[in-house]
Amino acid sequence: MYPILFSYKFINIGSYGLMLGLAFYLAFLLTERELTIRGKDPELAYKLLLVIIPSAIVGAKIFHIFENMGEFLRDPKGMIFSGAGLSVYGGFILAFLLSMILIRKSKESILEIFDIVVPAMTLAYGVGRLGCHVSGDGCYGIATSTFLGTPYPNGIVPVTAAVFPTPLFESFVSFMFFILFMKLRKKELPAGMIFFLYLILNGTARFLVEFIRLNPKFALELTQGQIIGILYVITGALGIFLVRKQAQKAA
Repeated sequence: MYPILFSYKFINIGSYGLMLGLAFYLAFLLTERELTIRGKDPELAYKLLLVIIPSAIVGAKIFHIFENMGEFLRDPKGMIFSGAGLSVYGGFILAFLLSMILIRKSKESILEIFDIVVPAMTLAYGVGRLGCHVSGDGCYGIATSTFLGTPYPNGIVPVTAAVFPTPLFESFVSFMFFILFMKLRKKELPAGMIFFLYLILNGTARFLVEFIRLNPKFALELTQGQIIGILYVITGALGIFLVRKQAQKAA
């Protein structure tokens, strides 16, 4: 693993930060393109980028602190400024909330814009998870003796035992979702259908991968990620039901 790609005096360029920056940039380019194709103001992509980057990082760090309050109390400064420990769901939730406010102020349909952004989100997530893998940031799976096992001896969070490389699994699945949504976006679907389907698929994938991850059990023998994944699936299913019902009324 290569957590630091370049270092000179006080300047350090990390692999995770580089991949995260690439993820945001690709998401911005794709969102700008999709907005233009659909006759929307492409400037909205830039505004969303300015909102999503800080909110995603801050939300991810806050959520991680709540997940690991004991560790935070032992070393609050170390956890806050550590390159590891970013909870994806925390970043998603805060970014979604602030994006909704921005979209509403732009007088656009929230669900319509979310549909447009979904392919960009899946692409960015796939790239970001590659960053988790190459940096060894600690979001590994459980130990395994199978051929899939990968040690992370030089990672940000070193692990010498062979573990499931769950970031790679999530990255692969996310790229598959990206291909799917790039095809679905060409169909005439009711506003919100793509976004709510994304919630179902994302929640299901996260629920399943948590069985081989190191995260502690939170409640009902499930991890916090699994519980949130279930909430994603329920929200997505309810959203699709309401969208279909609204479409039937309009017809």
